[in-house]
Amino acid sequence: MAHAFFLGIDAGPNDDSSHAVAHTLLEKEKESSDDVATYRLDHIQRHTDVSSADDLADRLQGFVADRPYIGRTSIIANRGNEFGEALVEALRDRGLDPVAATFTQGTGTASGGTDEMGVHMGGIDVIRTLADLYRDGKMVLEGYSTEVGSRLARDVQMLAEQLDEADGDIEALETSTDGPSFDPEALHVTSAALAAWLGAERSFDPSQHLKESPQTGPSSAERSEL
Repeated sequence: MAHAFFLGIDAGPNDDSSHAVAHTLLEKEKESSDDVATYRLDHIQRHTDVSSADDLADRLQGFVADRPYIGRTSIIANRGNEFGEALVEALRDRGLDPVAATFTQGTGTASGGTDEMGVHMGGIDVIRTLADLYRDGKMVLEGYSTEVGSRLARDVQMLAEQLDEADGDIEALETSTDGPSFDPEALHVTSAALAAWLGAERSFDPSQHLKESPQTGPSSAERSEL
């Protein structure tokens, strides 16, 4: 059985100098080459008052160094604000090679600069990937016994139901934001969506870089793993 882990990280500013941060780890597994890959929530945590990107990077470095994550974990972080940019750099300084994500308005995905592992992505596409995986029965979120884990399961189920009602047109859904991401209270959703998007883009080899022209949705990953 092939399996790998994908860690998504998103941060938003508080009223003071600290930041709220959520990081979500999804396990992707596949019993055989003929099976469809499935995802399972392995870990999720939300911090309400993070003041140091270096301290958080140290904690994440220690986390992914433990078994079974060591050597099997790919990381993606939203660098759309000052803290996110600092966290990406801190993770790179520790040799973790995160994918630096930049949310854009609307849809579409493109690689970042040639000298970095980066991607510019429509926030709508990232959320759609997460909702589609859950709606299609390829993601298991229930059973994780923390408040933030239960909240993630409820919110993603709601997104999947709304996507059904909108006939797949997530742009038609009414959300709590005018921007490409949700409000800071939904960092648990965006961190999970980042992890799901990266898992859908990559095979089970954590050293694999993003394809030159990243796609959106789980179907691209299924094709790359055959």
